[in-house]
Amino acid sequence: MPTQDRAAVEWRQLALLWTARRCGALDALATSAGTADAVAAETDIDPESAERLVAALEARGFLAHVDGEYEPTNRLLGFLTKTDLRSIGRLPAELDAFDRWVALPETMAGADPPEPADALRNELGRERAAGSARVRSEVTTAVHAAPDGDRVLVLGDGGGSRAVEFADRGWSVTLYDTPERIEAVEPLLAHESVSLRAGDPTDPDLPSCDLIVGIGVLQRYDAEDARDIVAAASDAAPVAVFIDAFRGVADDAALADIDRLAAGRGAAHDAIAVRSWLADGYGDVRIEAIPSSPSSAAVGRVVE
Repeated sequence: MPTQDRAAVEWRQLALLWTARRCGALDALATSAGTADAVAAETDIDPESAERLVAALEARGFLAHVDGEYEPTNRLLGFLTKTDLRSIGRLPAELDAFDRWVALPETMAGADPPEPADALRNELGRERAAGSARVRSEVTTAVHAAPDGDRVLVLGDGGGSRAVEFADRGWSVTLYDTPERIEAVEPLLAHESVSLRAGDPTDPDLPSCDLIVGIGVLQRYDAEDARDIVAAASDAAPVAVFIDAFRGVADDAALADIDRLAAGRGAAHDAIAVRSWLADGYGDVRIEAIPSSPSSAAVGRVVE
């Protein structure tokens, strides 16, 4: 399928899911409704519209017709259960983002952005669903920046995939993030060789280590707080690697910046600004592409 056609299908699929969630059809199908007529009765939409909506969900693989009724498939699992981050996948978080974009005109006019139910777990589930090639490549980039290190502090990292990859390579790993994120990921990492520590990534007293790696953490904060994170990293480790979308480097960084605008917090920071923040604490600073990843790596190293 040509790229343009695929992109059209993707946004229409998100809009389909948004419509089904907004009118209550997803909840109805997940709980008690097994037919289009039952969906219509539970959501107050007209029966013909319900039939066409359900048919579209089936065509996209979210429903299966079994013994005369519709049942959710594994593609819909992430919308039905949030217990295991690995089961959520990427679509619920993308639908949350679509919801925020729809509300963006009101948000830019001063209204609070929508905060969909389970938004944090959906976000962590999307991060956990990052492809293995991307995870390995991002960790390899960080390891190359600190070839003699063995203690790493990972900031952010969603579901902890990079932290686990570091541990599998023999590093002593601490995953450091806000209390609510650590609480959400703790069951998933209970049997991994990863220490968990809850705290504020902007804390000026980060634990000392050989390498600090931030995974998408800078864009969660405004410029002042992001600069504080970089400064704290330079005080705690001789090498820091921040993996993120930087304006002026990544093609999609401008759209990532609007994602943060729609969320009402954070930003995709300018590459020149990030370089200057790193230069305040490190003598060797560079920003480089990461194979198999849409993100770039901003690297700072102490020059001996």
